[in-house]
Amino acid sequence: MRPPFQHYPLALRIPLMVSMFVFNISIVSIIAMYCAGHIFGVHDTQSILEGKFTDTNSLNAFLFIQGLSSLGGFMLTAMMFSVLETGEFKKHLRLTTYPSLKMVALAVASIFAAQFFIEFLVTINKQIPLPSSLHFLYDYQKHTEEVTNAMMSFKDFGHLLIVSFVVAVVPAVGEEFFFRGLLLGDMLKARITPLASILITGFIFSIFHFEVHNVLAIWALGSFLGYLYYISGSLWLPIAAHFTNNFLAVLVKYLFNLGVISEDIANAETPLYATVIGILVFTGFVFLFSKWKQPANFVEAEENTDTPIQQ
Repeated sequence: MRPPFQHYPLALRIPLMVSMFVFNISIVSIIAMYCAGHIFGVHDTQSILEGKFTDTNSLNAFLFIQGLSSLGGFMLTAMMFSVLETGEFKKHLRLTTYPSLKMVALAVASIFAAQFFIEFLVTINKQIPLPSSLHFLYDYQKHTEEVTNAMMSFKDFGHLLIVSFVVAVVPAVGEEFFFRGLLLGDMLKARITPLASILITGFIFSIFHFEVHNVLAIWALGSFLGYLYYISGSLWLPIAAHFTNNFLAVLVKYLFNLGVISEDIANAETPLYATVIGILVFTGFVFLFSKWKQPANFVEAEENTDTPIQQ
């Protein structure tokens, strides 16, 4: 039997992707909340989801629900949809191609340099007013930040590992499977120009985060991750960069909680000269990527996936 979605046009595939994502994350979230109650002995899941952590068990329950829901929504959807498109998911998502160590090192270094550019974009974003009809998004982001701060208020090494797994490892894998491996890959295979594909998927990536003050920053980050995927032909490169970006935020917060650093960098103002230098360094890294790139032929890969599903 041939994969049922193999010859569907992109305009049909994308709504199907979103529908499958909503279905999967809904089902997995319900299962995760049920299991959390039995595993951690916490049954007021509504309070947990609102960031009201009364003890360690409630925090662990939240992290369990968050991690499992993310994997179920993003990673599971990407794997299932890939099988329906091609009969397998590893080659389709480009998990069998590995970037060189120098590319990985450069990707990690680029994320460090990009922090200054990201902060600059957040500052600009905050100056852009929203229509009154969308002001509820400010309240939503404020609530999200409160939950994040409550989740990050830990000082023990054990929770550093747990939070790092849920906040850094899970999104790096799950979101890259879905946004870069599946969505961007399908757009490139549909012969949409690389620039348009990267920018469009980067924007969708930012919208999915529902962070109104960070739309430009997340759009830029998502576009950069898409660029890494395109120039390497490997999903592992954007996964490494995505993990670095998220883990850096967790590590800085941990060091602040311990008193190792005196100021929460998330609330600190970066001097203009540091921002300019960071942007220049990041631009230099992107130039190096353009010299080292080894883009795959996504169109050719799509044409060679007429493989029947094994029974």
